Amino acid sequence: MVTSSSIAWKASSLLGTVAALHLALTAPSRSTLAPDARARLARAVAASTRLSVTADDLLFERTRAVSLQDAVFGRALWFTGRARPGAPRDVYRAEIRLTPDGTLLGLSALSNLTRSPLGDDGPMVPEAAASPDAPRRIAVPSRAFGQVQSAFVLDPAGDTATEARLRREVTNALETGSRVGVARYDLRLDRPADRVSLRFVSHDRVSLDAGRRAWTLDLRALSTEPSEGATLSRQQRVDKPPVIWAVDTVRSLPFVGPAPIAWLEQHAFAARDWWHQRVYRWFGRRPPPAAVAEEISPDDAGRVIASGLGPARDPDWPPPVIAPPLGAADPGEGRWVNATPPWVRHLDGAPPAFYRTFVRLDDERPYTRVLLVAMDMRQLELGMQAGVEDPVPHVGPRGDGRIPRAPGLMPRVVGAFNGAFKTEHGAYGMAVDGRVLLPPQPGAATVVTLDDGRIAMGSWDTLPGLPSAVRSLRQNLEPLLADGVENPSRRGLWGFVLGGIETMPTVRSGLCADDRGHLFYAWGEETTARRLGRAMRLAGCTYGMHLDMNPTHATFHFLRVDDVAQRRYQHRALDGAMQSHGDRFLYYTLKDFFYLSLRPTLPAPVRGVAWTASRPQPAPAWMPGVTSLRVPLAPGREASVEALAADRVRLHLRAGRREPASTLVAEDRTFTPSPERPLLGAIELGVAASLAEPRGLCVGGRVQLPFVATEHAGHLALRDGALSIEAGAAVAPEVREALQGVLVRHRGASTGWTDAAVLPRQVLATTGDGRLLVVSGSLSGDELAALLGDLGASEALLFERASGAAHWTGDEGLRDAWPESAVFIEGVPAASPVMRLEGWLRGQRGA
Repeated sequence: MVTSSSIAWKASSLLGTVAALHLALTAPSRSTLAPDARARLARAVAASTRLSVTADDLLFERTRAVSLQDAVFGRALWFTGRARPGAPRDVYRAEIRLTPDGTLLGLSALSNLTRSPLGDDGPMVPEAAASPDAPRRIAVPSRAFGQVQSAFVLDPAGDTATEARLRREVTNALETGSRVGVARYDLRLDRPADRVSLRFVSHDRVSLDAGRRAWTLDLRALSTEPSEGATLSRQQRVDKPPVIWAVDTVRSLPFVGPAPIAWLEQHAFAARDWWHQRVYRWFGRRPPPAAVAEEISPDDAGRVIASGLGPARDPDWPPPVIAPPLGAADPGEGRWVNATPPWVRHLDGAPPAFYRTFVRLDDERPYTRVLLVAMDMRQLELGMQAGVEDPVPHVGPRGDGRIPRAPGLMPRVVGAFNGAFKTEHGAYGMAVDGRVLLPPQPGAATVVTLDDGRIAMGSWDTLPGLPSAVRSLRQNLEPLLADGVENPSRRGLWGFVLGGIETMPTVRSGLCADDRGHLFYAWGEETTARRLGRAMRLAGCTYGMHLDMNPTHATFHFLRVDDVAQRRYQHRALDGAMQSHGDRFLYYTLKDFFYLSLRPTLPAPVRGVAWTASRPQPAPAWMPGVTSLRVPLAPGREASVEALAADRVRLHLRAGRREPASTLVAEDRTFTPSPERPLLGAIELGVAASLAEPRGLCVGGRVQLPFVATEHAGHLALRDGALSIEAGAAVAPEVREALQGVLVRHRGASTGWTDAAVLPRQVLATTGDGRLLVVSGSLSGDELAALLGDLGASEALLFERASGAAHWTGDEGLRDAWPESAVFIEGVPAASPVMRLEGWLRGQRGA
């Protein structure tokens, strides 16, 4: 029975609750938390998240005062946390409810915004908010391996809206705890700094001070001032196709994980495989014949001029024919044909850089093929780039997901193909342009590119750290092929699927190298890893690695870019079954990839003057090994420069007829070239003034004239035809040919030698990129020093009494002896830059 007294009691209770709520929401707020309140909040956050958090690690997203409204509606908190005390920090965002005295009532929507296990991200530097309710940006330095390698700015205002707005909001909520998401701006330092300080100059401008270097970051223009030494970019979000987005989203849910998705993929691919086998048995279905690219026309507008000399027959290119593994061959099976579309740029006079063929390996599925693309790496450079989503780095920002906008690169780009697995599928190593995203794993199949343009494939060892000569690196699984042995590790699971290797025929791809130094891309639409490795072995490869798998991930595209900003480009997939669009490599792609570009045939211009390749060349002539330059100095004067690629020549020193040494014999003065290496020319380097004023000379393994220690003494030393310039007058015992000169440049800097007089001078120099320079002309000491600096000389040796004469086989018949001591130049055929990684790593360990 309801009485009037009970009604009155309930009414008064309701009024009391409403009054209390009103008082709570309108109670005075605290502008800041007291130190003990911040400490209490930090302890509560640490207990709730199981992270190590201190009071200094906390930062409210908005600067409005803490009030009892936050106990009801909550507010966003940023903080840096460590998995354990002393571990690197990550930046987190969470929604919390708390009282004005700092008591934590609840924490939800916890998100790790950086996820960099090897990078220490912090401390956070906030901007001065325009208003208490405006979300404020924060700037954070990222330290790894003892140095600051990058910095980033997080913006809680979120990402810009896209067409796939609903999918984006779901993704944002899962990744950041905020429906609008968190935008990220990344600054990459070309050289790491010991320490940096960050400061917001304004909402869109951030100052970064690294001691001797400093930059101002313009977040709106995505630029830095100065522009050298740092690169600023905004992390991109790419809208995935709905099916792929749904699969990745479900897979990322902690209560689902990858196993159910793998189970679904296995059964879907198994059903497709069952249907294809039945169609083949019932109707004899066979794949369409492979498209063959048209032959390159000599007048094609896509050419890049290398030299005026024509191609020569190459016994190693294209690769030899492959015998059909299943007996009777399909048309074209095992025979290499030109794969290059006619509009792809190429080197003038060179053979096609790409050849393709296919092999059939599956008795049960004779309609399936593994496509093979052979790539002539004498003509091509290999680059790597990380995707905007994968691999997820363990330190620093994610990748740009597009071919770099480096000056002069786009006109040379000719192709691109997929990379390897996601970070969640093994965290195999990756480094891009010297920046380590994921550290290399011992034993993993690896491909690396070096600063000097060489490429190495092999299994990584336990070498600590990344050698400084490594430009980029990518790993995936164990090798499919090593020293010609298929699956040497006896791995049974190639890809994160259920059921193993034989029950999962799907799209797979790989990369391999043969002993001739060619690289091969392998791709099969319905194949297994074992058959992919066998196709590599049949192609002649001795080492191979598995790359990405499954449709939309594995693809190879030929490219030509005329204007990337105006989206003027052409592309073509290697095969029509590849489910991908080629522009993904040019703009933004989710996953890492490799790209191919033509090797530069000439050095970069010096003082606006272009190099020429008019001298006699070592084979092949379409890749010049000798280039020339004439640099204006003053009216009526110029310097002549010859550049020799060190790996394309062998040098031999012979004594001049006028040298004052009495112990010289005929063999010391004359030179007989090898039949395998054509003689290209000779450079005269002067003679000693007299026995009273000698300069050191060693030929035939005997010192003919003494090496005299002077203030700027130096000498050239020849070891098996390879030249080096060394300081001092002491000649190493193993050196059989040496000549003394004046050391004018050492370790990239002037030695202090100078001479104001303008006199004829002859200089031999070496550069860090593997070139030998011969500089001659009438120059003053200051002019010579400036020119050597512009040429990038690291070591330089002056021969004061040299005539400056250079003789070439195209100019006149070369004699076997000259009045002055001379260096004779033999040509060496261009070798492929591809090598085995294990041998190179042993050399690094020994060094």
